[in-house]
Amino acid sequence: MPKVQLISDRIAMILSSLCVIHCLLTPILLISIPALASVSILNDETFHQILLFFVLPIGAFALSVGYLHHRNKWVVLAGATGLTLLGSPLLVEWVGLGHEVLGEYGEVVITVIASLIIVSAHIANFRLRETTQDLPCEGRERAQSHTY
Repeated sequence: MPKVQLISDRIAMILSSLCVIHCLLTPILLISIPALASVSILNDETFHQILLFFVLPIGAFALSVGYLHHRNKWVVLAGATGLTLLGSPLLVEWVGLGHEVLGEYGEVVITVIASLIIVSAHIANFRLRETTQDLPCEGRERAQSHTY
């Protein structure tokens, strides 16, 4: 099970980082190379929807598996907060409010903050898993109260 958690934590971190890279670099690329504007995946919400389709279940799975081992609720709470924030711009879009509520910059800010929270939670999840891997039950109980 540790290998599954390690792989899922890493995949979740990579996917969350891709969201940040897409949000921050797309405008720069489109200004620098106008021909890229024709590539719809770069400037479309579809890219975020596809990433979110993978980020949410993989992130939730990795955090759940980690929690079953280290029992630190703060890591899971931070990860769930990040995942919720990451999905919130899409939820606002689906409700029909679109960019009126958040605006283009609001979506970018929320995505960057959410991704940083998610990556931090997965790093903490992995570290707690590493530190509690060989501990007896008493040591795991102490690790529950330790936050990263």
